[in-house]
Amino acid sequence: MDTATLLHAIYKAYRENRVADMLGYLDEDFCYVLHLPEEAVAGGDKPRDKAGTAELLEYIHDTYEFLSFDPGPIIASDDKATVHPQIRIRDRRTGTVLETRLVHTWRVKDGKALELDERHDLAKIEAFLKSVAAAEA
Repeated sequence: MDTATLLHAIYKAYRENRVADMLGYLDEDFCYVLHLPEEAVAGGDKPRDKAGTAELLEYIHDTYEFLSFDPGPIIASDDKATVHPQIRIRDRRTGTVLETRLVHTWRVKDGKALELDERHDLAKIEAFLKSVAAAEA
């Protein structure tokens, strides 16, 4: 499976909340780095292995409702790809909504995803977290 086809399959499984299927596309040595502060997500930007990624995805889907998730074009070259997903999520407890664009940088090996580096607009994330905290107060 080429890189773009693999990533389309990963994003489709993620959008449909088929985490087990998504994990099947990840290499056993998969590494995920989510560049967010500790206040945004437990563990902050520490690298996560495949099991840690599964736990984080479960937390994300339990905490937020995905209103939209559009990966957009996948720019792939051999074993690397860049994607800029546009997402819209709602905090399940407060109803607070975040709309933002992510930056995903992928590495692929032997038809499986080996690495994902995810970056966010930190100002938008901080504003969203403040809105969630205010709504909970």
